[in-house]
Amino acid sequence: MRELKLKEYLENSLTVEEFVTDLENSQQKTGYDNTSVHIEQIEDGEFEITKSHLIKICDDLLNGKLQPIDVNTIAFAFMFSDYFIWNGESQDGKIVSEVIYDWDNPEIGFDLTKENFEHWKEYLETGKTDYFTKEELKKKFRGVKKNGMRRNGL
Repeated sequence: MRELKLKEYLENSLTVEEFVTDLENSQQKTGYDNTSVHIEQIEDGEFEITKSHLIKICDDLLNGKLQPIDVNTIAFAFMFSDYFIWNGESQDGKIVSEVIYDWDNPEIGFDLTKENFEHWKEYLETGKTDYFTKEELKKKFRGVKKNGMRRNGL
């Protein structure tokens, strides 16, 4: 994936279909629990990520145009980019930061499911959520233990 194509997608100058083509094969499984992500970075400038950008991503996933792995790749690109930024000091920026972190880390947080994307969209639109709580995470990890599997899947 190229950060330039991600920027164009977020600015609506590239269709989601064109962007998905650029996203293909960005993540490669390199081992049992290792994944390599290839991202071609933009060297100069900055682009601020806003709640509306993340809502766009939620809408495209909910409409079947993006897959959870695509959103995970996008979140990884945001997290490790010098180009994509957000204001973590503002209330909106804190929400953006939380959502990007969740999308980048589903193995320790909430799964990248359609239902959860509906909740993330609501959180981005309203700033309120009754779903993303410690109790919900406890249910996830208690369910893993009850099924006889540890968190790392072994």
